[in-house]
Amino acid sequence: MRSQRKCDTVAGAFIALLGAVVIVAASQIRGDVEERLPPRTLPYVVGFMTFAGGLLLAVKSHRFRGEDPEIEWPEKDGWVRIGVNLLLLALFTALMDPLGMPITTALYVATAIWYMDRKRILAALLTGAGSAVVVYYLFIKLLGLTFPLGPLAG
Repeated sequence: MRSQRKCDTVAGAFIALLGAVVIVAASQIRGDVEERLPPRTLPYVVGFMTFAGGLLLAVKSHRFRGEDPEIEWPEKDGWVRIGVNLLLLALFTALMDPLGMPITTALYVATAIWYMDRKRILAALLTGAGSAVVVYYLFIKLLGLTFPLGPLAG
């Protein structure tokens, strides 16, 4: 029998492992000493947060002592939704270099929100644009991280 507790434990362990892989990969990133914030800072933060979140999920679900609910697997619509979101992530990754991080982020966020709730096209567009502005000013301007800028590089 597949239960929520078992799946949460396995998922937490997998997420923690993924975080550990990100941490190891981030340690391989080299940067100049003159930079005010090394390029590996953001991957380290994401890696440690992913590792800690996965570990907490695994421990919490393993220690759970209540009735173990059965998992309700997604219907066909749920699997399609998962597939579309994975495709959007692949497109986000593929388009980041040519379009740049801010534009790609705007397109990804707007498309994902629109796909999940097609009645809110204006909210999707505004959230996508806001995400692009945050990425540009926070990560690129304020923190000085070197993300691809695409057409905004000029």
